[in-house]
Amino acid sequence: MISLRSLVRSPAMSATRPLCSLVQNRATYSTSPSQDGTGQQQKQEKQQEEATEVWKQKGRIHSKKSIKVELVGGKRYLWCACGYSKNQPFCDGTHLWSRFRLKIKQHPAFFKAEKDGPASLCLCKQTKKPPYCDGTHRRQEIQDAVITEH
Repeated sequence: MISLRSLVRSPAMSATRPLCSLVQNRATYSTSPSQDGTGQQQKQEKQQEEATEVWKQKGRIHSKKSIKVELVGGKRYLWCACGYSKNQPFCDGTHLWSRFRLKIKQHPAFFKAEKDGPASLCLCKQTKKPPYCDGTHRRQEIQDAVITEH
């Protein structure tokens, strides 16, 4: 078993590989890649795992689609980024009252409507252009995700 103290004191290991990966994987450090191809498979699994972690950090997937809403030009809106609001796609303060019970880390996003008319707002909470939908909900990992009710 590797202790945290021994990893911190070992300058060669801490300088060449991040401490968090050593503690999580409990693996020994190797400078040469594996010869049997398992290194490539492990790399693909790690990339997939990182992609999953990224979308989990953006908020709970409320729905796997977008919603069209009528916005008033010049008016400010508060878009729910945590995914727990009962007034989707807008914030109702759930992130404040249920922060510790649900372990919510996201905060709502203020935005000002540019013009009057319909807009497509994101409900999957994984968009790269919040609060507007950019089609991220069509990605396979989003479609495969299980939506839980809280």
